[in-house]
Amino acid sequence: MKLVQKGNKQLRIADDQLANYLARGFDEVDQKTGKIIKKEGPADELKALKKENATLKKTNKELTEQLEQLKAGQ
Repeated sequence: MKLVQKGNKQLRIADDQLANYLARGFDEVDQKTGKIIKKEGPADELKALKKENATLKKTNKELTEQLEQLKAGQ
């Protein structure tokens, strides 16, 4: 059995379910000390989303400028 935590919620789960819970944003917790052993999920996802957001903002700005230039030319 493994102990996982998300926020203030702790669950005791089967060993084979650990990967599923980590992917959903839970952290693995040491049963004796209560300290986090493994932290996965949203942190990596958040980094990727921020990078994608920055790319989309840049593309949007470029396209808006092109649109303004086209409107000015008509």
